[in-house]
Amino acid sequence: MHAITSPPDISGSSPGSSPGAVALVAAPPLVFCSDADLVGACRSDELERRRTEGLLIHRMIEIERRQLHAVDGFRCLASWGRGVHRWSAPEARARQHLTTLAAQSPTIVQHLLSGRLGVAQAHLIGRTRGDRRTGRYVPMFLDLILDAAASFDYADFELYLKEWKQRVDTDGTDPERAHRERHASIGFSDHEFRFVLTGANIDGVKFAALLHEYEQREFDTDWAACRNEWGDQARPDLMRRDPAQRRYDAFFTLIAEVGPPPPDPDPASDGDGDGDGDGIVAEADDRPDGAVATTVNIVIDHKTFTDATNQLFGRHLHHDIRPPFGPGRGFCHTLDGIPISARDTVLAALYNKVRLVIVDNNGIPIQITSASRLFTGRTRDAVLMTAVHCTHPGCLRPATECEIDHLTPWSEGGTTNPHNGGPACRHHNNWRYTTGARTRLRTNGSWATHRRDGTDIAPPD
Repeated sequence: MHAITSPPDISGSSPGSSPGAVALVAAPPLVFCSDADLVGACRSDELERRRTEGLLIHRMIEIERRQLHAVDGFRCLASWGRGVHRWSAPEARARQHLTTLAAQSPTIVQHLLSGRLGVAQAHLIGRTRGDRRTGRYVPMFLDLILDAAASFDYADFELYLKEWKQRVDTDGTDPERAHRERHASIGFSDHEFRFVLTGANIDGVKFAALLHEYEQREFDTDWAACRNEWGDQARPDLMRRDPAQRRYDAFFTLIAEVGPPPPDPDPASDGDGDGDGDGIVAEADDRPDGAVATTVNIVIDHKTFTDATNQLFGRHLHHDIRPPFGPGRGFCHTLDGIPISARDTVLAALYNKVRLVIVDNNGIPIQITSASRLFTGRTRDAVLMTAVHCTHPGCLRPATECEIDHLTPWSEGGTTNPHNGGPACRHHNNWRYTTGARTRLRTNGSWATHRRDGTDIAPPD
């Protein structure tokens, strides 16, 4: 572990100044700083920030041991941090739980001091440790969690930990609560109304998919009018309605076109097939005849599906604690990463709304192929299952709004199959093509983007 030293005094106060008097410190000029030096300095600042966080947690362990926060009447480390250091409530809770975890597993402080663990990821680990029902399992998988934090961006890291908590907590949560407490409300003011729906995610994603189809209709109408008015100068910001307004109008168009309720599902009808594999895709497609066709894909690993089925029918014999990262992790979410109850997915499967996709240990569907040059249909869906958003580091464009990027370009012999594709938003798809950058899936499930010279634009910490 690094030596513990006191941080330098940057207050600018003179020895004889009055308590609380702080001189402002001017930031250094950057106009003569080279590009490489500027980027390097930012990286150094980030590493120093991580080291400072490690020192803080290290010292908070001793403050907790000596109960120094109680001297001034603070009940816990979190209230001490809020009161003395002006921390936000989430920040204070995260550091308190992180301190508890670090006292038990000092490696987390070592990762901060060495710069391998980001501050935001550390706080997320702390909040996960603070969960009353699942936090006790964090120390069991801490080494795996820390390794993943060095490779995954924050969004994926957060998603996997969130899904892991759901899988770990299958015996403790109430899977019926979201359905039982579903409600809708409508309220009116002098000139406006507000309509609020609250329910299970499985219902929400089906509604969102249906509404998206109607939004696309409204967009096409606006775009045609914009092109007619502006010609080749047409662009989205010149359209007569913004996305929120189109969504509102699409909702009422949807309501106006509602037909009779769909017939009861036929339990005897055949689904798309049956087979053995590590992954299953549940496809929800409930609509009246003649209505807009919608498809909701729910990606779930085979073991989670089997365990949820056993639990639903009272055959769940043991509580399976699985790791949050790597090929053994459990998951159940939409293509955009919205978590779905495994129980709800099983119920959807009972109504023959399931199609099977065989995947390898990295979660890649391996037996959906296409002779087409373009990624379409189920081949496109299979590629979208490999990531919940654009694979460029830091880009959070949802997978369903992305294009499919050939990892090895078609012009260089790349084939059109799930092994050679990954979601990329239009901007980053074009950027990779023009710069010669390449994307690949690491063995731990994270994505890497390499410049033409082979260097990683966001290497693991």
